[in-house]
Amino acid sequence: MRLSWKFGTVLLSALCLAATSFAEEAPRQAAEVEEYVVTGTRTRHTLQDVPVETQVITREDIERMPSQNILDALKTVPGINVSTLDDVMGSDNIRSTMRGLQFNEGYGLILIDGQRVHGEMGAHGDYGISLNQIPLSMIERIEIVKGAASALYGSDALAGVINIITRKAPKETTVFGGAAYGRYEVTKRQDVSVNKSSRNYYRANAGFGGPALGNSGYFFQYSYEQDEGIAFDPATTNRHSLMGKWNTDITENLSINLGANYGRARRDLDNPVAEYDREYDSYRFSGGLNYTIGDHEVVLNGSTYWQDFINGYPGFDHGYRDGKIGYDQAELVYHWYTDWNILTVGGATQRQHMDYFSRNYLRGEEQSTVTVDRNVTTNSLFVQDELMLFDRRLTLVPGARLEDHSTFGTEINPKFSAMYRVFDATTLRGSVGRAFKSPTIRQLYYDGLVRHGEYYMRSNPDLNPETAWTYSLNLEQGLMNDRLTFNLGFFYSDLKDMVVRQATGEIAPDGIPIESYFNVEKAQIQGGELSARLTLSDAFFLNAGFSYTDSENKDTGLDLPYVPKYTFSLAPTYVFQPWDVGASVILTQVGKQYRNMANTQELGAHATIDARIWKQFSRLAKVSADFKNITNSDRGEGDYAHRMGRSIGINLEIEF
Repeated sequence: MRLSWKFGTVLLSALCLAATSFAEEAPRQAAEVEEYVVTGTRTRHTLQDVPVETQVITREDIERMPSQNILDALKTVPGINVSTLDDVMGSDNIRSTMRGLQFNEGYGLILIDGQRVHGEMGAHGDYGISLNQIPLSMIERIEIVKGAASALYGSDALAGVINIITRKAPKETTVFGGAAYGRYEVTKRQDVSVNKSSRNYYRANAGFGGPALGNSGYFFQYSYEQDEGIAFDPATTNRHSLMGKWNTDITENLSINLGANYGRARRDLDNPVAEYDREYDSYRFSGGLNYTIGDHEVVLNGSTYWQDFINGYPGFDHGYRDGKIGYDQAELVYHWYTDWNILTVGGATQRQHMDYFSRNYLRGEEQSTVTVDRNVTTNSLFVQDELMLFDRRLTLVPGARLEDHSTFGTEINPKFSAMYRVFDATTLRGSVGRAFKSPTIRQLYYDGLVRHGEYYMRSNPDLNPETAWTYSLNLEQGLMNDRLTFNLGFFYSDLKDMVVRQATGEIAPDGIPIESYFNVEKAQIQGGELSARLTLSDAFFLNAGFSYTDSENKDTGLDLPYVPKYTFSLAPTYVFQPWDVGASVILTQVGKQYRNMANTQELGAHATIDARIWKQFSRLAKVSADFKNITNSDRGEGDYAHRMGRSIGINLEIEF
């Protein structure tokens, strides 16, 4: 059975630039979005009442963390590993994992305002998911939903979803800005010091927003970032980001949201052959219509997103690539709200496109070219029912998605979640779901060998799609009138036909080995996570997290790469309210992990310490200082690679 629906084309043409509702499907009152989470069920819930395990990083959390980007903000979330990544934009921030599965290989879905996107710096493949999507200054909150979410979001949501929700129009006219300057060290590689080991970074942002025309609101922001990378020779990377939003209540029941994002990132070289070796221009246009009457709501949303990229330069032995990659997507969703039930029914269409051209060189001479020009279309229908029983103490959430993939046909992904409030301070959550993940365009469709560092990569058109069943059980407990809360969870994932990259044993004519993609018959990932928060007063609180993950390639019995056995974080914060002075510290400990499928290359266990101190000057200004990687840890790399060492930075924020 195959589906040949027409509604996707109709939706896209009706939306012109395509659309997305910035509040996701949050019903009725867009102004209240900040108080609710929407990612886990695509309907509005308080964090305590959401039936799917969800973690939120708020705007206040971001402002108090010693964080420079989204990677920093996620480092204390149990189950997410970003220890292999650096804070600089020019590094290849692609080896991050969620519950043992890599974002860069398409296992974790990255959303901005509910719509999927690609990465920027360090991301030049068909996925290339870099979590450093947009500057922190543009973010209102980050919602993290771990576990299979294919029933609501389709392919790529096998390990979970990270929804980056941008700032909305303020209720009053507001002008704000900020600036930061810092210096950082670069650790050495193979006992060889780098050129200019002490380097600089700069950041600045400005924005304004407020109400307009009585029933509308707007928000605009510009941000600039610059650093000098961590390579042997400094290479200046800069990024310009621009975001705009507009919302209007056309009538009491009908509202519209429009938005646009633009980002330009570039890494310059001090090289007589090439001016730069990376350049990315990304564009996102979005909009949405929300119609509510009584207990019924209809949401029409979608977006168009694409990225033009250049990686390398003519004559570069690691290849010279350029092209365009992106998504067109649209959805029509209906919600029916009653006192004891929320029914959600929707349809979606998505087109992923990639136009990619790569040139391979040997000692500066062009040897071959590789192209890929493909479109992959996915159409889907989904349904979810939230049954709230026994005075809302028990919530049952069955759901399923029927997805038709233009290459692999039709898949059905069911999911069942449940929440039981045992006592007022004790909540159990559990879920079981099936996930489907198609191989990526890069894994399937390159028409030749593509140079990637010290090896060639070859696509495999005979790959099968991956499937998985995932299970989770979670206990949330509050003590001492919720001054102490903890969350204990267990998870298990059973993957079939997992796609891995391995050496083929073949050698290209220029002597470089060839790697390709293969289906592993079975892989298994299981573990436990614990997070806790202690609030002694309004002035002091402490967050802690621990995760243990056991992963296995069932074909070989070896661990999956970039999956540490354990991670631990401790993050105290203290605010001396009479002086409006505060301090926060983040201590992280990461266990040993492997770099490759053969488990022959290791990243050692390591610890890092970060800190921030700040002073608030009334409502108008705030000054803070960041101290990152205070112990100058090499993050387990040893002699393998340069890493970002200790750094110190000064930040100024103003608002009026």
